[in-house]
Amino acid sequence: MTVRELNELLNRRFPPALSAEWDCDGLQVSPDPDAEVTGVLIALDPTDAAIDEAKKTGCSVILTHHPLIFQPLSDVPPESGVGRRVQRLLSLGISAISCHTRCDAAEGGINDSLAEMMGLTGVTSFADGIPRIGTLTRPMTPAEAVSFVLGATGAPKALYSGKAPEIITRIAVCGGSGKDCLFAAAEAGADLYFTGELSYHSRLDANDLSLLAVEVGHDVSERHAVTVFYSALSSVAPELPTVLFDYRAGNGFSGGRLDI
Repeated sequence: MTVRELNELLNRRFPPALSAEWDCDGLQVSPDPDAEVTGVLIALDPTDAAIDEAKKTGCSVILTHHPLIFQPLSDVPPESGVGRRVQRLLSLGISAISCHTRCDAAEGGINDSLAEMMGLTGVTSFADGIPRIGTLTRPMTPAEAVSFVLGATGAPKALYSGKAPEIITRIAVCGGSGKDCLFAAAEAGADLYFTGELSYHSRLDANDLSLLAVEVGHDVSERHAVTVFYSALSSVAPELPTVLFDYRAGNGFSGGRLDI
């Protein structure tokens, strides 16, 4: 299978039409799109460490959730992080493919997987089709619900805002940056809104809503992307060698616990 053919398979599984208008992903770097794929390294981000691992394991493609090139580039100097990584990929003969918001929105993608982790039932999309909302298998107190979703997703800590209802039955999920869907989550009837990150002002907005917003960090909320992509490749191209690059969380996010 060539790099181009792999990209076409991914486009069928995660259609570009599902991407947000502002998004930028797909086959972004490729020394030769018609080269045979020797292996696919699957990672959350196209970091230098991921490139190192691809080189070490002989993978000619890096597949990530977050794109390497997110803003238009006028040049690719080695002094910039993106420029350095683009040059490294080209020199090593490694292609970079990403599926970003289309993987968030796609059936069986990032947010469906979050809902599945929590065992939510009657799951539907809302807002722009990216976030999901569903019902817990049993009503919980806010404290129980928070412990449950953290345990289900493996998130080590959380930052809370909003006004928690006495009982949590409906949970909305949006991996990554979920500030734009906060009000829509409330309108959809969510008692708890699970996301990666909001913003200072959206946290203030949450205090006017009758829901509990739970932030676990952008990275932590989407680190399961590697298993989503692995499952997708296993079903459409089981013959391809794949390497899962374990996500190593940094210490940039510090959650604060409030009394609930």
